[in-house]
Amino acid sequence: MRPALVAALLLATAGCTGGEPAEDPFAAFVTGWQRADFTGVELRTPGGQPLSAGEARRLLADTEGDLAARRPVVARHGAVTVRNNDARATAGVDWTLPDGRHWAYETTLEARRIDGRWAVYLGPAVVHPDLPDGARMALRSAPATRGVVLAADGTPIVSEVPVVYVGVEPRLVRDVDALVQRLDLVFRSVRVSVDVSALPGRIRAAKPDAFVDLVTLRKSDYTEIERDLAATDGVATKPGTLPLPLTRTFGRALLGTSGPATKELIDASGGTLRAGDVTGLTGLQRRYDTALRGTPRLEVVAKDKVLYTAPAVDGARVRTTVEVRTQQAAETALAGTANRSALVAVRVSDGAVLAAANGPDAAGYNLAFLAEVTSPPIGVDGAAAGFGAPWKLGADMFTGRVTASGVTGPPLVYAAAAAAVARGHWRQPVLVTEPSPGPPAADGPAVTGPLTVPGMSVRVQGDVAFCVYVEGAGQDVTGPIADAFARSLQG
Repeated sequence: MRPALVAALLLATAGCTGGEPAEDPFAAFVTGWQRADFTGVELRTPGGQPLSAGEARRLLADTEGDLAARRPVVARHGAVTVRNNDARATAGVDWTLPDGRHWAYETTLEARRIDGRWAVYLGPAVVHPDLPDGARMALRSAPATRGVVLAADGTPIVSEVPVVYVGVEPRLVRDVDALVQRLDLVFRSVRVSVDVSALPGRIRAAKPDAFVDLVTLRKSDYTEIERDLAATDGVATKPGTLPLPLTRTFGRALLGTSGPATKELIDASGGTLRAGDVTGLTGLQRRYDTALRGTPRLEVVAKDKVLYTAPAVDGARVRTTVEVRTQQAAETALAGTANRSALVAVRVSDGAVLAAANGPDAAGYNLAFLAEVTSPPIGVDGAAAGFGAPWKLGADMFTGRVTASGVTGPPLVYAAAAAAVARGHWRQPVLVTEPSPGPPAADGPAVTGPLTVPGMSVRVQGDVAFCVYVEGAGQDVTGPIADAFARSLQG
């Protein structure tokens, strides 16, 4: 028998018995699906009609929906079975979801040999076996329980708090100018600063039934002005919760704020943040947002059919060395200052930061850790006392520097220097203990003093070293504040 005839008979026999074809009918299709480009691939609809590369690309985009911008990894699993002119294979599909988790499943690929060429069938059921015609995959998420920030004794100092979103509904406004004047007075009555100067323009630009956001108030603050707001034409409110510190002022610059994710944060998140998500905006809440936010519950759905569910993972705890009583005492001591001010307290024995308070006019800026306060020689070796030393606190900070004319640093570094003199050597201050910000810096050499800092009050009382700074003022102003704080330590 001639060799060519033998080969033909063998190929025909393989086709009838389900053997592996000499050519993979699905190789080009698998590559095209991963790229969303079926150029050069012969395709058919599930009903057998020809499907162009452009039509296939649109069908794929419509079916993949929210996942279309993310390309899956597609790989054939096992052998291709062929019976006569029909081929079938199993393919594995692996999607990387926005939060990095993977959704993997198997689907069936089918092809038919038409005029000597393999044509692969493409429809929603190929993209996922449970997809009906016309279905579109969508992502649906629900936030995890956000983690909390803890004080040294385990007291939550940032946790979910009831809030009220206060806004304006344009169609209910009768007199814009009168509304602006009244809102300004109402917000001032609870010492909440809200800039309403741009409100007229925002109202004109909004749809009649839109919610033009003004401010988010703690429920306790809202209750004080609830009647006034209810009697104001155009005001609308919505209840909610936000992770907030113990009080409006408690450690605000250090602990930071949270709120709906901004466009800038969403764009920079790589898909982990979406419109409406609550995220840390400043301070520790921003720095540790990923840990605090946890991992949301994520579902892939199509026409209310759930194709995949990734469970939520609750947010982690951020534990600090802050003492609630000491922090409150520091803020009380600064409450009457007109200028920007800060008070930092550090425990001498272990370097724990007990309080980091900023005065009423800090406007969210953590002067306690970031101010660049210059002093002439302080009576001790500035470098040995920690100025300019490389160390990590777990928060944004400035470690200071030694200059030709003295030292520069924030109140934190001056307080740490006072603790170093009392201890006999410098030791890195500690603020965040969980999660660890990294290994501590090595202890410094011996420090002898006395420490003298003109223009500020830097003291040690018992096991607490502290620094009081008031911008533009001297010890005649910082001294009484330090006295008041020292008395609170004795109580």
